[in-house]
Amino acid sequence: MSTEQETEAGPETAVANSRSLVLRAAGLVGVAVLLSRIVGLVREIVIRANLGIITVPAEAFEIASRFPETIFLIIAGGAIGSAFIPTFATYFEQDDSAGGWRLFSNVINLLTVVVTAVSLLSIVFAPQLVIWLADEKVAANPELLPLTVRLMRIMLISPIIFGASGVIMGALNARQHFLLPALAPTIYNVGIIGGGVLWPGTQPEEAALGFAVGTVVGAAGHFLVQLPGLRQKEARYTAVLDIRDPGMRQVMRLMAPRVLGLSFSEVNKFLIIWLTNPMATGSLPALASALRLIIMPQGIIGQALGIAAFPTMAALAVRGKQDEMRQIFADSLRILLFLGLPFSLLFAILAHPLVTFLYTWGLMGDEGVEFVSWALLFYAVGLVPLLALEVVARTFYALSDTLTPVLSGAVQIVIMWLLSLWFSRAIFPQLGWLPLGGLALGFSLSNVIEVLLLLWLLRRKLGGIQGYSLLNGLWRMGAATLLMAGGMWLVQGWLAGTAVLLRLIVVGSVGGLIYLAACAVLRLDELSRLWQYGRRRFNR
Repeated sequence: MSTEQETEAGPETAVANSRSLVLRAAGLVGVAVLLSRIVGLVREIVIRANLGIITVPAEAFEIASRFPETIFLIIAGGAIGSAFIPTFATYFEQDDSAGGWRLFSNVINLLTVVVTAVSLLSIVFAPQLVIWLADEKVAANPELLPLTVRLMRIMLISPIIFGASGVIMGALNARQHFLLPALAPTIYNVGIIGGGVLWPGTQPEEAALGFAVGTVVGAAGHFLVQLPGLRQKEARYTAVLDIRDPGMRQVMRLMAPRVLGLSFSEVNKFLIIWLTNPMATGSLPALASALRLIIMPQGIIGQALGIAAFPTMAALAVRGKQDEMRQIFADSLRILLFLGLPFSLLFAILAHPLVTFLYTWGLMGDEGVEFVSWALLFYAVGLVPLLALEVVARTFYALSDTLTPVLSGAVQIVIMWLLSLWFSRAIFPQLGWLPLGGLALGFSLSNVIEVLLLLWLLRRKLGGIQGYSLLNGLWRMGAATLLMAGGMWLVQGWLAGTAVLLRLIVVGSVGGLIYLAACAVLRLDELSRLWQYGRRRFNR
């Protein structure tokens, strides 16, 4: 629908069209992300079956993977989405496709040069980086250093590939092509699984090398699977590298604070490695495995809504349609709360049986299960704010404001540091609890504070965020969640001692039915809206 047609149809029709567009895109992305998360879960199960939790190869793999992931996420990952997409979309809003694709080529070329340089430096100084980060772990387990360095040097090839792939993903999302970018992570996970399974040798050290090689193969697949989308959108690549280009300068201007913000986020992850130095071997892999379970709904719900809503909100921001932006934001956040609250409860109540069912294979062991389930319990506390950040942060990016999330990230990292130290070094040991749970709880509570801060700032920036509508929905969803919790506790007590899978199915199903029934009684709009959307998709 053209801008003129939107005007003629009236603001209500325009909002409805925007809602429909976002919901359709979110549904498509959600299905693709669901597939990616399922394959990602299989990847995690395979890794834990071959490396375990309380082993040196498990620790080495987690430490080694942190550096390549950091390079990609800071330089080429999220920064591109927040800085490149709004600038790229502006060219097409102005009917300048040639300029848009020139910017696309310019950004790809610059990132490839920068990421290659950083990766090569990291390869050279890999031993020093590992010792700097995990000196206590290396001192306790001398065999950790050479294995970690070897794995790290292999995996540092992947950010070079991901740099270009990240730009392609941003360009396709900006052009309303979501399927192939959403499928790319699935291909990446398949590559990692294949590397670990097919690599010769049966020892954990050999399996770790296979997973490292698989990481590079998966990155290549992540890149290649998106190329047909570029052809469909008639993309044009040119060998240009011009940092003086106005569009490039705009991307760099927007990217700078986002890079700083992502640096804060990645510092959190390095802090977790540092904080686990004095803890028992296996604490770091356990936290990583628990977090990967938590990010399943984060991707399926939070990222799906955030990715789908972002191009629409960016286009509305360019046109100055703040009323529609507020509506899209409020709708997205309410749907996120509607789906996120029951997931958080499911993870908290079913943490131990879930981890037992998924991970009792190979080298995992009962102690490893205890470590992971304990971390998962406290990560579940912060699931909803993790989901909310996907939408709230992207709303700022749509407004070409990448600085505010950076500042809130700085606040979050300080709070996380203080709370994690307090919980893991003082409170949890005094209670006789595993200290790794304190790290998970500190992370969760710091995210709660960050989301509340961003919502307050966004309300001032947008002139409101439909707070009454959000609070009205929140208390109804909260009441439904409490009823769900009561029902699940009762049923879990009755089924104590039964098979793990039976408990998961029965307790989870009963909880879900109670939640949906309570939402229906309380007349939540989200329930009927998602039902109608599902019916339309099914009838097609």
